[in-house]
Amino acid sequence: MPIYVYKAVDSQGKFVKGELEAASEVALTTDLAKKGYLPINISFKAKTKGSAAKSAQRASGATRGGINNRALVIFTRQFAVIIKAAIPILEGLRVLTEQAEDPNLKKALTQVIHDVESGSSLSAGLAKHPGIFSELYVNTVVAGESAGILDKVLMKLSDMLEDDMETQTNISAAMRYPIMVVIALLIAVVVLTVMVIPQFSKMYADAGAKLPLPTQIMVLIGYVLSHYWYAVILSVGAIFFGVRMIISTPSGRFVWDNLKFKIPVFGKLYTKMTMLRFASMLNVLYQAGLPVLKTLDIVGMTIGNVVLSREIDRIKRDVADGKGISGGILNSKFFPRLVGYMVSVGERSGSLPLMLDSLCEFFDLEVKTMVKNLTTLIEPIMTAVLGLVVMGMALSIFLPMWNMIQLFKK
Repeated sequence: MPIYVYKAVDSQGKFVKGELEAASEVALTTDLAKKGYLPINISFKAKTKGSAAKSAQRASGATRGGINNRALVIFTRQFAVIIKAAIPILEGLRVLTEQAEDPNLKKALTQVIHDVESGSSLSAGLAKHPGIFSELYVNTVVAGESAGILDKVLMKLSDMLEDDMETQTNISAAMRYPIMVVIALLIAVVVLTVMVIPQFSKMYADAGAKLPLPTQIMVLIGYVLSHYWYAVILSVGAIFFGVRMIISTPSGRFVWDNLKFKIPVFGKLYTKMTMLRFASMLNVLYQAGLPVLKTLDIVGMTIGNVVLSREIDRIKRDVADGKGISGGILNSKFFPRLVGYMVSVGERSGSLPLMLDSLCEFFDLEVKTMVKNLTTLIEPIMTAVLGLVVMGMALSIFLPMWNMIQLFKK
């Protein structure tokens, strides 16, 4: 994992600095928050081999297996109710562990109970199981612990997880038809390039004629698929895992998080979902009576996007200069203007929670409407792609036929 050099302020206002190993800048911020440090500057130093960290993680009983999303939502909501009822955390965790039907969740909770009994914080125990409790999940728990509103934060987290699960289900349903079309198109291309186009190549070779350029390209693709199919599979796999490795680095994560806002159609959907999360978490923490700078610091940890986390750090500096939250938001290219205007009205009128509630309702409706119309939104892109592919296939087939007719006439 990467090693970072950090400068921070402790709970007494003293400056501290040091080095720490973490999976990302967001994870480092989480670790510093657990120690009571407020980070001021974080810079990348080096990367470790990671073998020792992985073995230590296995030795601590870390769980990396997946979990059913619905089971996680149910657990989070039940845990929020237990904490709200003033039941001790350990007692509540034991009850939920006994009731857990998912084996991976039960195993992880058993280890979390052991860690909490040993003096570890709840968030630190959850962080040892990244396959079940995501970075966003752990950071949200850190926010609840530091603000003293763990029950409210967990309830809001369960709502977010449930909304995310519903959105993913609806996106999968909306993408089913386009994916089937793409698969059918790929099969058609493979059949044409491997079985049909080579016949034109033989006919042209016998006639001593030259194949048109589109047909030459299809012949080359067919030859590669026929003779080097294993290399194609290995190349696709290498690209996939290479991209995942790049994204896991701090610079790669920053580029990927920035790219999420620019993907056609899905970038707008991601922006709306992120703004919903921002407004929702800001509202919960603001109503808890936390100082604005501390609230923004926690929101930055729980937003789940490195680019937005840095933007929120910049907004914090604007707030410290007396410009208010809305001033920093309006100067950011990642926040829609509507968010800045609504927050500005809330700050000036003293009704920021009401404005944030309105933002949550607005973006929630926008996300649901956009997901519902997702198939319609991607139709122009699908039509353009299909048109180009079909045109290429048609040219590669009909141009040789036309040329052959001309040769026969001569």
